Amino acid sequence: MTTIEQDDFTKVRGAESRLEFLAAGSFTILLLGTLAFVHTLFEPIMPSSRLWSWTGPMAAVIVIMAVVPGLVLYLKPNDDQIVRIWSPVGKIVAVLYDTAIAASVWILLPFASEHLRLVMVIFYAAAVAGQVIATAESLYTVAYGVIAIFGSTSAFFFIAPGPYSTPIALFLLAYGAMMMGLAVALKQAMRSAIRARIQAETASSDLAAALDKVTLAQTAKNRFIAAATHDLRQPLQAAALFFDQSVKGRDAEARLQAFDGARMAFGETNALLDQILDHLRLDAGGVEARCTAEPVERLVSRVAAEVAPIAAVQGVAIRTVASSAEVAADINLSIRILRNFVQNALRHARCETILIGARRHGARLRIYVLDDGAGVAGDDIPLLFEEYAQGAESRGKGGMGLGLASSRRLAALMDGRADYDARWQHGAAFFLELPIAR
Repeated sequence: MTTIEQDDFTKVRGAESRLEFLAAGSFTILLLGTLAFVHTLFEPIMPSSRLWSWTGPMAAVIVIMAVVPGLVLYLKPNDDQIVRIWSPVGKIVAVLYDTAIAASVWILLPFASEHLRLVMVIFYAAAVAGQVIATAESLYTVAYGVIAIFGSTSAFFFIAPGPYSTPIALFLLAYGAMMMGLAVALKQAMRSAIRARIQAETASSDLAAALDKVTLAQTAKNRFIAAATHDLRQPLQAAALFFDQSVKGRDAEARLQAFDGARMAFGETNALLDQILDHLRLDAGGVEARCTAEPVERLVSRVAAEVAPIAAVQGVAIRTVASSAEVAADINLSIRILRNFVQNALRHARCETILIGARRHGARLRIYVLDDGAGVAGDDIPLLFEEYAQGAESRGKGGMGLGLASSRRLAALMDGRADYDARWQHGAAFFLELPIAR
């Protein structure tokens, strides 16, 4: 049996047993009344000690039959506990009940008149019918009850004198066979109904999860479009203003500042477009990593050269640490990740220096982007790599909250990891961890 089939079986059996415990618990109320009535019927016609030798144990069994369902109702065990613990306990109690009923045939009926014996036959038939309802799941338990009770009663009537003894014995045998057939049919119907209910609940849950997933995807798409439209408009509008200033500027210094501002605005626009393209390609599964042995020095120097002009305009120094190591990486994906880290620092950190360097970490190598800026608030750290999430320092400063999320996904394509090192106390520390090339 596979794990899924085992889980399904456990759910069905757990539901069956709960129904049976509920039926057995309700059945005990009728049994206590019947036991009291039988005791009053036989009290005048048989020795009190012999009557109590059966009534006492029978009462104890009925009490146990009431206590076990009560415990199941109070403790609320799961399906696995029901199957492993409580269902076997219920079978043991059912066997005790059948044994006590069967014993009454030989203890009580020898003292009964013909009419009282017929009354007891009705009680026995009702007892077996009640057990079929309460324990239909366990056909072995039902079979034991039918054989123990009806077998004993039929044997008694076969050997007891009386005008109706043989017909009654034959009737009980036929009735017992009918009860067994009813138990089989009831078990199949109960199991089919429970299985259908579980399948319907599972299908409903799966449908709800699928609808939630579609809703979330649509919400994310709408939010992405809105954020992209809003954030791309800002640097383009800034570039238009700078160009206007460069045309109308009266002196060379003002025009030079306007040109620098336009360069920064277009650099910001380019960074946003890169983030949008990375996000769309990743969602479409259109990004593949082609990893080769790449010198870390080459990665670091290219990133530093690309961001140097924008950093110079902002008055931020870009420093690098030399490294002779090589990593197994896709150079283009790696540069995009490190560029995201540096652009985040330039946009949000309010820093004076950005340091790019590598450090060995076991069998892997981490390429760090460190800054001496404001750092990241502790509450924002868990959200850094979530899509569309922006920390308190980032809100209102541009960006869609996609850069770090895309960086993590790009790193995973290279068997790498993009993360934040909270141990750095002098600003922010982001790193790209990659396998060392062998």
